[in-house]
Amino acid sequence: MSKWLKQLLFGIWGLLLIPAITPILEKWLEENIFSDPNGMAATVFPNATAPFFDNLLALGQQRWFKFTLIFLTGIVIGVSLEWLSRKSDERKAFELRSLGSKFRSLSDNIKIRSASSGWPDNVRDLKPAILSVLISAKKFDLWVPNEHVYRLPDASFLCEYFSCVGKLLEDGHFDEANSEALSWKPFLDQVKVS
Repeated sequence: MSKWLKQLLFGIWGLLLIPAITPILEKWLEENIFSDPNGMAATVFPNATAPFFDNLLALGQQRWFKFTLIFLTGIVIGVSLEWLSRKSDERKAFELRSLGSKFRSLSDNIKIRSASSGWPDNVRDLKPAILSVLISAKKFDLWVPNEHVYRLPDASFLCEYFSCVGKLLEDGHFDEANSEALSWKPFLDQVKVS
């Protein structure tokens, strides 16, 4: 829905709410503003609210008005829920793309470190970052390797996992990234540990 159409819808709905809240507004004005017979408001505007509120009350009692108000309230609620859902999906997509970028960055860092010997000790300082992205991935229901990966003979499994899944996440292919992540599970289970 375009922005101006949404604003028009909310504006019309807001105007339709006025007759619906008129009894509450009239009671509040009478109790707080016009209650003092010697007050300035009561002196300047004696019975000023009566015709205005009577007309709004009469409009609010019309059957077509009630139907229109309920109908537009339903539309406003539907539009609001759709907007919230879209915003939530956009936020999730951004977070998944960001996670993909972190995966790829970790893959590159681990590849550089794997040139030297000493796996997994050569990535000891990267373990908090690795753990953090794996926890984030679990929140999105992606399969992630467990501690078993640190007992592998080298870092190639983790590098390729981060690289392949990260690329798909960065490109916005979230379902494919989930399938790709799951495809690595049997491989990890079959590899002999050192």
